[in-house]
Amino acid sequence: MIAFTWNGRRLQAQEGDSAADALRRNGVRVLAATRKRHRPLGWSGSFVQGVLAEVDGVPNVRLDQVPLRPGLALRRQNAWPSPGFDLLKAFRWLPARWVQGGFEHPRWLASGTGRFERWERLLGFLAGEGRLSPAAPALPVVPGARRRVDALVVGAGPAGRAEAAALEAAGKTVLVVTRGPKAVEGVETLTRHEAFGVYRGGRLVAAAPLDPSQGALVIETAELVLATGRRSCPPVVPGNDLPGAMDAPTALHLAERGIDLGRVVVVGTGAEAAVGAALARAGRVVATAPVASLRAILGRHAVRAVALDRRIACEALVHAGPWIGDPGLAFQAAADGRLRLTAGSLPPGVRVVGGAAAPDEPVHVGDLAAARRAAVCPCMDVMGGEILDLAAAGMTHVEELKRQTGCGMGPCQGLPCWEMLRALLAKATGSAVDDRPSHRPPRRSLTVAQAAGLAELVEPQQ
Repeated sequence: MIAFTWNGRRLQAQEGDSAADALRRNGVRVLAATRKRHRPLGWSGSFVQGVLAEVDGVPNVRLDQVPLRPGLALRRQNAWPSPGFDLLKAFRWLPARWVQGGFEHPRWLASGTGRFERWERLLGFLAGEGRLSPAAPALPVVPGARRRVDALVVGAGPAGRAEAAALEAAGKTVLVVTRGPKAVEGVETLTRHEAFGVYRGGRLVAAAPLDPSQGALVIETAELVLATGRRSCPPVVPGNDLPGAMDAPTALHLAERGIDLGRVVVVGTGAEAAVGAALARAGRVVATAPVASLRAILGRHAVRAVALDRRIACEALVHAGPWIGDPGLAFQAAADGRLRLTAGSLPPGVRVVGGAAAPDEPVHVGDLAAARRAAVCPCMDVMGGEILDLAAAGMTHVEELKRQTGCGMGPCQGLPCWEMLRALLAKATGSAVDDRPSHRPPRRSLTVAQAAGLAELVEPQQ
């Protein structure tokens, strides 16, 4: 067993756990809070804000990407004066309409004034920006690297492995980038790395390791294959951001680690029975149902029940669909436009394969009256009611809604928030919404030291 601390309390977990695994193993479900109303968040697999915490004094670290080690000191953010006695919880009682439009755009404070600057400092404190030392840290630049390959494959699932093997067999130099720990047999693989930006029509890709002590890299490639798979999108129903609501991959990972999920309800678009059967080997699945039958997820601080055709008590709601692809990297490869980047056709040499190439399934939106209480962007406290009010006022363009509300401008960078926004808007207006806001790099956080290490590795275009 490995000893670590959470908010000063000594806990133990197993070797091989991530920090998020270790906390869940100890029954800790609430890991973080939303930025404005400080509603509780946990590890969902969908909302990055729910796994951000202070690790050994460093703020805004993803707990699901931190390997557990002896003596690791974890501390919750967005809490004052302490996580054990958090007065900021009082903000949960604020009516949602009071923060519509965002705290960041007060009509009564002119930008550039001293009052506005004090307001901004207060907002940073309320958002849990972290406790920084007044002395500048002595952090060296983490040198990056530059690579040239014939073909780059992003993703190491079945489709990515098949593409990498075929390209290797054709005599090409191949590199695979994957967030996972497993390399592709016979092919050079960067494990625990993530491609965060595609430039120059897919000819230049930037990637960064999950370990911030390692350098990022830029990769020149003649061929880019995006095999990034699909993700399960949360349903747009009340309680969809409660700790205990999670996607199927997260639940299956926890079950594989032998971590008890309690009573589980699984909903989906066809995979719920298979996911339920897999989870039943490690927990207590009390119901499976189509996601379209889900009306609400119930609980104040964490999941306590779900409303289907009847109320079912549970501690976890697992959604296995609808399945959607992450359009970010493909959008960056194909985007064009001066005033606003818009999606275009993929350039020559760029392909999307496997699940990522499959059509997105419709996102489940419950009853519109109830959807007013659903989270559309938990990180920025954007609720369904705010989107519906703006749509009723005639504001129905996704880019405008993003700018007015801040939806998708948190650490998730738009996924799945913009998909939920589009689905809610489509149901409210009765018209399909094909447009998306611009998916710009970086698609994940990287440190200033990593970014600085790339400065001399890219020649400017003339």
